[in-house]
Amino acid sequence: MRTRKIAFVVPRYGVESAGGAEALVQSVAERLAAAGNSVSVLTTCARDHFTWANHFRPGREALNGVEVCRFPTDPRDAGGEFCALQERIARGMPISRDEEETWIRGSVHSRPLYDSIAARRDEFDCFIFIPYLFGTTWAGSAVAPEKSLIIPCLHDEPYARLTLFREMFSQVRGLIFNSEPERALGVSLFGLASEKSAVAGMGFVAMDQYRPERFRKKLGIKGPFIMYAGRREQGKNTPLLVEYFRAFINQHRNELKLVLLGTGEVMIPQELSRDALDLGYVSEELKHDGYAASLALCQPSTNESLSIVLMEAWLAGAPGLVHADCAVTSFHCVQANGGLLFRDYCEFAECILYLMEKHGLRERLAAGGRRYVETEYSWGAVIKRYDEAFDRFGV
Repeated sequence: MRTRKIAFVVPRYGVESAGGAEALVQSVAERLAAAGNSVSVLTTCARDHFTWANHFRPGREALNGVEVCRFPTDPRDAGGEFCALQERIARGMPISRDEEETWIRGSVHSRPLYDSIAARRDEFDCFIFIPYLFGTTWAGSAVAPEKSLIIPCLHDEPYARLTLFREMFSQVRGLIFNSEPERALGVSLFGLASEKSAVAGMGFVAMDQYRPERFRKKLGIKGPFIMYAGRREQGKNTPLLVEYFRAFINQHRNELKLVLLGTGEVMIPQELSRDALDLGYVSEELKHDGYAASLALCQPSTNESLSIVLMEAWLAGAPGLVHADCAVTSFHCVQANGGLLFRDYCEFAECILYLMEKHGLRERLAAGGRRYVETEYSWGAVIKRYDEAFDRFGV
């Protein structure tokens, strides 16, 4: 395998409890470095993805075989006009090309980072930007588009239909998607030529040990529970999950619990105070123990490009319970025969009852999911796909 000199460009890096894109870029960067490539990460000093305030010191450091270069963020004008435009975009309301640019200029930017790309453009074989939605990707990929690849982490959302992103995707050298349904979405939205796109994703490895009894003991749970892990917000459909769970408890009055892990606010009705447990952010070990102890990992989001938690749950021995309107998680579950799909409350309730009452179903679905991860999303398979993508793009 040919080795390369690669630079990832991401708004945040090495931030605990960050999102899926940040987790993906760190794991892929470290694995590509371990495979013999020279890998750098150009990022900002920010830790908070709401304020983008500078938190880390600027400068260089070595982190797990990767050179990490941090640059201060620019002052932002994220006031009334930015917020008003963001609200209009999120609602799917039309805005002009000039208004799109006003909005993206209110995103996170770093002039020193862009200057570094320009100064080091001949040093690297490629710059890989992730994810598509931020100012660092839009402005940074324009510095050296002939060497720029983008891992979009694309969702079917109003932002993806902005003209400036269509322009950005048409100008860069190639796009690397996390799953086939995400690539299909990119093709339908932007009319991408097949030679300009590839699918790679990230790899997963099972934990050495799962201790479901430790999780149950910590929470004092003896009966079945469904688990949610990730950002708790409207865009991830967490409120819908809580509402469906409340309806299920009111209808069936059984011992089922809901356990919520992750960051962000979640509103739990008072009547569910004994049935819905909010643990917030927990250690990786406890999270994986939770998967292993759960009846199923529920992923209600309809906006996923990969779904890290679904892969992790399968390796831990839990099946998936996913929203049927999410093309990506539905695709994974069908391909793996690793989970059940729901489109409304009635289907949600039927899925849970089926899992609780059908002997051996949970284990059979989880086994299918595990085989799928070990085949399609092992690190060996993923790094091979990255290498093929680099060859395709002439990197």
